[in-house]
Amino acid sequence: TVFSELLQESLESTIDHVFEDWESNDAVALWNMVFNEGGVGSIRTRRYDQASERIFGNSRDTEEKEESPWISDGLVSFGDSNPSNSGPDPNSGWPTESAEQITELLQAGFLPSKCSHLAAMMKSYLTMEVKRITQGYHIPVKRSAEVFAAPDFSRTLKPGEVFFRSSRQCALIDDDDMIDGIFHGNIIASIFRYPTKTPSDARLVKAVDYPQLREFTDILLFSVLGKRSEASILAGGDYDGDTICMLAEPRLHLEMAVRRGHEILNTTSSQNEAENIRELQMTLLDDVTREDRCGLYSNMSDIATYVYGYDSHKTHYLSYMHFNELDAGKSGIHVKKEVWEKDSKEFKSLSLPSCMRKPESGRRKRAKKQPENDPPRSKELGPFVLDVLKPFAKAQEERYIQLIKKLDLDADADCDPALLAPLQSADSRAKLLQKEGQDGMWHELESLKNFVKGNRKAWAELFKDTRPPFVASSPLTRTGSQDSVFSSDVDFFELPKAVQIDAKRGIADEFWNGFESQLKYFGEDEARRVMCSYAYFHAREKAQAAKYWGREGSFEYAFAVAFKTLAQLKGKSHGSLYSTSVEPFHSLMVPRRGIRNEGRT
Repeated sequence: TVFSELLQESLESTIDHVFEDWESNDAVALWNMVFNEGGVGSIRTRRYDQASERIFGNSRDTEEKEESPWISDGLVSFGDSNPSNSGPDPNSGWPTESAEQITELLQAGFLPSKCSHLAAMMKSYLTMEVKRITQGYHIPVKRSAEVFAAPDFSRTLKPGEVFFRSSRQCALIDDDDMIDGIFHGNIIASIFRYPTKTPSDARLVKAVDYPQLREFTDILLFSVLGKRSEASILAGGDYDGDTICMLAEPRLHLEMAVRRGHEILNTTSSQNEAENIRELQMTLLDDVTREDRCGLYSNMSDIATYVYGYDSHKTHYLSYMHFNELDAGKSGIHVKKEVWEKDSKEFKSLSLPSCMRKPESGRRKRAKKQPENDPPRSKELGPFVLDVLKPFAKAQEERYIQLIKKLDLDADADCDPALLAPLQSADSRAKLLQKEGQDGMWHELESLKNFVKGNRKAWAELFKDTRPPFVASSPLTRTGSQDSVFSSDVDFFELPKAVQIDAKRGIADEFWNGFESQLKYFGEDEARRVMCSYAYFHAREKAQAAKYWGREGSFEYAFAVAFKTLAQLKGKSHGSLYSTSVEPFHSLMVPRRGIRNEGRT
């Protein structure tokens, strides 16, 4: 019931306001939702970090990169073509990720009520967000935060006590329980680290206030008194940069038992020099010779949780084995072969319960599989929480998707006049000159239009079922040195994302650099504006034709090849100047925040 309530509240707070703001001319709320929930800031930060490594010489040169691995049925090098780090298209300025595309469109002045492409993207994004919450159980908890852990070297805090003071407004200080940013009083908070596998990985602590600790802000201080580091109880945490999730939601405060795992010691003190050298060699080669069983133990502990209960000895044992494998690369302590064979014997015939399985998509979804039965669960344990939550989440998902489908998409019944202005201006001038017997400008305008039509046709070929094989160059530049051939029997959307981006950017590159005819009546800049304006007009023609035949039309082509210019035209119509920044400055456009609010349970 508690998780159902929180899931319902998260859907209402994340999605419901969109229905109210859809027809509004104020898109700030929509921008905030997509920017924050879509992780645009994180995308740009990772991209900037990668650019900084190249600038300061901390990354390997291109010549030193390894050969490309086989991906799908072709070769592709991910290097700089990593979709999350590739940045906006160097020609059109169109971003890679859908969330960033939406925020850029909103910033340029486009509205979902007046731009059908933005409306379609928003509907797709909202559907994805609903499924993320309901299928992945990503339930935001309002009174929560994620903070760095640190020890109280003043030895003021007693065991079981924590101190936290925020330097700015955060989710934990939205009510009267917080005074001067300090979380204290008779307040019990839940703290935990990921992954949370055993009861001891989540604890109830008392938040207190000591005047001598108030100089410490935005960190969670732990007591150093007692027999054991309190951070280590939380899934083996420490104070070298670990983050702790802190919850102040009373409905989630359940009684937790703190249990301690066994310590495993490994020593080579009794071995001679030759044996020690051999041991060192095996340790250094371990990562390339040993089978990784971390994920397998994780699945086995999840199955044991379902079958035997969260507090059973077997569940605890498998969870500790999972953590042991997780840290094996640093500790050098691995599971022996005979131990693994004994542990896996019981669970190799069992599969994850359906409530824990991730939904499949693409080829995996279409592939026929034998139905997998849930492992047996004792009735004495009562209903499993995800078995109760899953049907409720499914019902909410269906309800919200139906509401999203009802959002208006017929926004471009009339073309946006701001985007058509360059085309209309050129067309009117060409007709005036034609009346005076000068056909030169009209012929040049037609050549520009025909070039755009051919470019749009090449775009459409990418998505056809019977398209010819095409070559994907990597990295995502026109001068890529490595090519990969993909056959026509592979659905475009099943190709690696980097290859999809590469193919689309190839069309945009041809749009900007492929027109080679000499122009007399158009300057280069005006010709580009006219081409971009006509790309929008022609995309609308194709979208309307598709709708007439019962298909779903799309304006994606126009924005993929001409976003930068279209955004400038739109911004100019609002009396402002819209400009896209070049890399790496584009990635610096990230709002600064203090404590990171948690959005998961």
